[in-house]
Amino acid sequence: MKTAPSRLILILAALAAMTSAGQAQQYHRMFTQFQGSGNPLDVFNGGERNNYVHLAREGDFSGQFWSIGHDGAWLRLTTQFRGEGMCLDITNGGPLDNFAALTPCGNYSGQFWKMREEGGWYRLTTQFRGDDMCLDIVNGGPLDGMAHLVECANYSGQFWQMR
Repeated sequence: MKTAPSRLILILAALAAMTSAGQAQQYHRMFTQFQGSGNPLDVFNGGERNNYVHLAREGDFSGQFWSIGHDGAWLRLTTQFRGEGMCLDITNGGPLDNFAALTPCGNYSGQFWKMREEGGWYRLTTQFRGDDMCLDIVNGGPLDGMAHLVECANYSGQFWQMR
């Protein structure tokens, strides 16, 4: 059963249309119910986790500013930091399997995202892993704060908003 587009999706569509019509790019911070707006999604700059994404203390960092564009029925997520040529993607295999990172934009199913509203918050899923795998945040351990896809459940790290 299909539902009517959520208010956020309609706003995002309008922003994407303005951008493609030559308007200035719109950037927003993405944050979870788990850590709140003071810890937005950011991009590692350098090191072994270069271009992977994680929650970080809010600051004046271009990796914390995200743009959402449309590619047909799907969304593409890019940052002010890496630009429109690098899209949020999902790692396929290896020690960071299912972790989110910026990679060169292409026709990759891990770069095609959906936002699904639930109680005023949004779950993010990909074409690659389907609607049963949601973007979540690791809680504890050596990968603490990093974003990855896991089975959708009632975890506050899977509920996102933008401001």
